[in-house]
Amino acid sequence: MNSAAAWMSAFLGLIGLAAVAGCSSSDLARSAAGLRDPIALPVLPPANTAPSQLPSPPVRPSAPALPEDTDDARAEHAPEDPPRIPPGDDPSATPLELSELLQSVEQHFPLLLAVEQERAIASGQRLAAEGGFDLNLRTRGAAQGGSFPANRFDGILEQSTPFQGVSFYGGYRFGFGDFPAYYGDRLTADGGEFRAGVAVPLLKDGRIDRRRATLRQAQITESLADPVVQRARLDYLRAAARAYWSWVAAGEHYRVAESLLALARDRQAGFEEQFRRGQIAEFVVIDNRRLIAEREGNLISAERRFQQTSFELSLFLRDAEGNPVLPESRRLPRGFVDRQPAPPQTEQLADDIETAYQLRPELARFGLLKERVAVELSLAQNQALPGLNAVLTGAQDVGKGKKATGLFALDRSALEGSLVLEVPLQRREARGRAQAAEAALLQLLEQERFARDQILTEVQDAVSNLDRTYARLQQAREEQRIARLVAEMELERFQRGQGNLLEVNLRELAAAGAAAKVIDALADYHRAQADHQTALGRDVLPPE
Repeated sequence: MNSAAAWMSAFLGLIGLAAVAGCSSSDLARSAAGLRDPIALPVLPPANTAPSQLPSPPVRPSAPALPEDTDDARAEHAPEDPPRIPPGDDPSATPLELSELLQSVEQHFPLLLAVEQERAIASGQRLAAEGGFDLNLRTRGAAQGGSFPANRFDGILEQSTPFQGVSFYGGYRFGFGDFPAYYGDRLTADGGEFRAGVAVPLLKDGRIDRRRATLRQAQITESLADPVVQRARLDYLRAAARAYWSWVAAGEHYRVAESLLALARDRQAGFEEQFRRGQIAEFVVIDNRRLIAEREGNLISAERRFQQTSFELSLFLRDAEGNPVLPESRRLPRGFVDRQPAPPQTEQLADDIETAYQLRPELARFGLLKERVAVELSLAQNQALPGLNAVLTGAQDVGKGKKATGLFALDRSALEGSLVLEVPLQRREARGRAQAAEAALLQLLEQERFARDQILTEVQDAVSNLDRTYARLQQAREEQRIARLVAEMELERFQRGQGNLLEVNLRELAAAGAAAKVIDALADYHRAQADHQTALGRDVLPPE
């Protein structure tokens, strides 16, 4: 655009403003007959659950061309009043409350159901570790030919126990046939031989061994599943609460945008009639059409935001089969903008910090992790000790023929006690495992210290956010009150012929902007409450 065109555009704009300002008082009063209270907000229309059945945007007329000089042309281009979305709440619809959403998350949210399988996984690992103490059966049968044909059978049951590493065994064997003198012990009486024994480790593997360490670590891992599930549960409930308040706020923003559009549409018919009578300037009609087009665009954006938050909320709101449910707009909670939540109790910051230290699952998790590493350290230290085992065994032949004498006497009773010593000389494996366990324990201590500092910071930030958001909410309400008053006063001036449409539009926008700030501040405060409860390690509850 060249400079001459720019000057011409500015000059025409000034002429239009002067024409608006020059309208008579009676003409302005008649043209404003269709104006409504600029802060009266209609209710968001209902919607179905299917994404394709979300609240459809209002039917908007195509952009009208500028009116021609003839009355017929003006009548032809006069915009029709488009169909309106029915205003008002549906009394038959039950508002979607936060408690209902959180219950849906608890019962049907897939990621929470998935993380709860950690308990079953850890339980299976614990059961596998208990297998180290299963009763074992070993058998062997042999048939021998040649110079000394004979048959033998040997079976033994072994049972390890988690009590001081004590293990028991009991067995039975029989052997009959011809045995050389040097294998005379293989021959048994007709009824075979029963034997039993016990082994007791006194140093290495006494207080702890690998099987008991594995079992204890598996038990700790099973307990570790609880803080893991609880941490995920807190996070998902918090995410659901934040999505819920974003959905509510988007619905309220839609209502504000729809209200602004309705104001411009309501006055358009009056302007068209006044223009046909030659009582107002053509600029007033054209400028109001511009307002309609602009506010229709804003309504589209608000509707898109509401649909987006509905989709996000459907990830948490699910039916009995676990399928996402798109929340209907008619289920928006009523009277949201009129809510006055209780002020935060910032003086309880010290108590909040102590509560977080007691309830946050992260600290419980670190306690269990340290215990698990301590088991590994204890095992490594024990494995560095010499192996000293006390063993007691006994055997007895039974059945006919056991009274034989001589080299192959079968009336045998044996009782034997022994000490078995095994000394690792270099012990590098045990010392290396102990060194690694000590370093891992120190690592966990430092991580736990940071986790405590992080919890402290999160609680402080959550309380600060509550306090400042509440203050911003009060300030937004005061701004809304003043903006509403100014808009009403400007409307009265316009109806008396002392103002112009441009000023009314500016006041309406200011009132709508103030209402939007209240909506945002109120939603932020509810989200801050969810963040605060999560920082304390508590469930997200509906605000009282």
